Amino acid sequence: MSFSSDEHSSELRDLFFESAAEILQGMNEAGLALEQHPGDAEKLRQVRRAVHTLKGDSAACGYHQLSELAHEFEDVLTPEVAQQYAGSIADVILIAADTFHEMLAAYRGNLQPPSGGALREHISRLLRKSAPEPRPAASEATFDWTEYDRLLIAEAIRNGESVYNVAVYLDPRAPLPAAAFELTRKAIESAGKVLALRPEGGAYQEGSLLIEAALSTAQTPDWIRARCHVPSIAERVSIEELRAPDAAPRDLLDILLESEAAALASGIKPVAAAPPDEDARESGAHAGAAHPSENTLRVDAGRIDTVMNLVGEMIIGKSMLQRAVAEFERSHSSDPLRGKFSDALAFQSRVLGELQKSVMKIRMVPVDHLFRRFPRVVRDVARHRNKDIGLEMAGQNTDLDKSILDALAEPLAHLVRNAADHGIENAAERLAAGKPARGTVHLNAYHDGDEVVIEVSDDGRGLDREKILRRGMERGIITAEEASRLNESESLQLIFAPGLSTADEVTEISGRGVGLDVVKSALEALKGSVELQSRPGQGTTFRLSVPLTLASIQALLFRVLDRLYAVPIASVGEITRISDGDVHSVDDREVFQLRDQVLTLVRLDRLERFASSAAPPDRRSSKRVFVIVITAGGRRFGLAVDSLIGEEELVIKALEDELVTSPLVSGASILGDGTVVLILNVPAVVSHLSRIPAIGATA
Repeated sequence: MSFSSDEHSSELRDLFFESAAEILQGMNEAGLALEQHPGDAEKLRQVRRAVHTLKGDSAACGYHQLSELAHEFEDVLTPEVAQQYAGSIADVILIAADTFHEMLAAYRGNLQPPSGGALREHISRLLRKSAPEPRPAASEATFDWTEYDRLLIAEAIRNGESVYNVAVYLDPRAPLPAAAFELTRKAIESAGKVLALRPEGGAYQEGSLLIEAALSTAQTPDWIRARCHVPSIAERVSIEELRAPDAAPRDLLDILLESEAAALASGIKPVAAAPPDEDARESGAHAGAAHPSENTLRVDAGRIDTVMNLVGEMIIGKSMLQRAVAEFERSHSSDPLRGKFSDALAFQSRVLGELQKSVMKIRMVPVDHLFRRFPRVVRDVARHRNKDIGLEMAGQNTDLDKSILDALAEPLAHLVRNAADHGIENAAERLAAGKPARGTVHLNAYHDGDEVVIEVSDDGRGLDREKILRRGMERGIITAEEASRLNESESLQLIFAPGLSTADEVTEISGRGVGLDVVKSALEALKGSVELQSRPGQGTTFRLSVPLTLASIQALLFRVLDRLYAVPIASVGEITRISDGDVHSVDDREVFQLRDQVLTLVRLDRLERFASSAAPPDRRSSKRVFVIVITAGGRRFGLAVDSLIGEEELVIKALEDELVTSPLVSGASILGDGTVVLILNVPAVVSHLSRIPAIGATA
């Protein structure tokens, strides 16, 4: 197909790839469902409709190899073949989804797509074994028009034309069947403008006794019937008038196809218009079910980011205005304009807050968009490793920023594959351990303050601490002396070291020591964290914590020496004050007692990444110090600060600074007066407490 401009062509192809990904996901889900319920006719129709749509869309975009392969695959998706080979049809559907995915990836990268030879072999095998006898011509008209035909019909009806479905049944006793067919076709064409015709192209096929047409004409039904009834050839003629549908079926290329339909209806030839679908078997009712009319609009994520950045600038502007109004109130305390300024500022703040929430909701998507991929992953690993594994999911409606969700796709996929491949034992091993033969991988997502937690757990064999330590020493990651000093939790953390794997064999799935270090790096890049819990013989849980959004946060501001910092308000448990006499040293760590708890005291100016070149103040001369009690991941610690500034909404900005790129900092923001604020990465600080000692700590 030719397009009017390169820009339009590019946008159309981007839209095609996005829609095709959804189609393939639907094929995967339907294939898995057919594996569990082979006789589900509705799932088979769902796959057939999806392949039919992919065939038409890919042809319209010029991807003919994909369109032709999808056309061949349609022949397998019939009730007869599915019933005869119920045990293997699901496998072929999943193989087709993988093949189409590879072809789409090649098209996206402007590469030569694979031939799909393996899929064609499966198609040939099923069709050859089923050996269907040639089907007789349909005894009754069905008017199964293609999407393209229906758009032409809808356009004609919208233009006020009268459109009829006409079926002419030929007399099987008529001499010279081919000539009789041709005479009838010409009679139909003389009755009006033909919008659609069956058989395809109006060509005679052996045994054809029915001609179907969609006809636009100003004549009456009786006149059409008389015109199409050729004596001694036509046995009977049926006519039905078409009405405007309540909702026209929608598909990926509707806008483009409707414009071409309008051009055809007006007698204008479009530029290299795509030919009508060659083999449409799906009825209008099925197509309508496959593509319901949706009140949605696809928008490029970059445009939403631009709007979000502008909202962020407005929030900074609001902060500037608040400071200006505060100064005005101090300088002109009796001026009557004070109240008007305050009211206007309150109104602006309320509207801006609603605008920010609306844009944030646009960026949020449920984690189900990501979770939907993993049933296929677990199924493939189970099949490859000859295991019986189930997947249970919860919290699919938990919302998360789309950019974060996309970045979590690979780390989560690796954790799920690891759980199925390494975590879950085979059936014999599980039965010997008193477990059910079927192992289970759990996926769960939930909100925890201003974070989203995603858990990947299994009920498998768990992690072997001694094995991890042994492999760590073999790889030179730690020494024997260092290993002897590690506690249980620190030993398990070695699993995230690059190149370390506890697998006894390298498989196509895992075991090469590449993966968990990438998982940790990805979480750190998102300013999140990953926690690990494992009990031998009972299973393993990976807990991934990521910020709800990377756009803005509500934070508590404080000052340490000459720097301004912020901590998410959701992580603040309470604020207290302590004196130097309340601080003690335990194992080179400063601690203090808060009611019945002993908490670690963290001084930012004494951590490696925050240590200032300026001499710190003499702590002993200070009477009392503010301590912010931070709660994160079930742990609590105190953060010593010089002064508290207050609570403020911060817009996270991308700044080039050595401190901003520190893992202990989740981002930076700019206040209304231009001051830069560093936002602490609380989970990273918690993880550093176990391995970064305080510098120069004193009792």
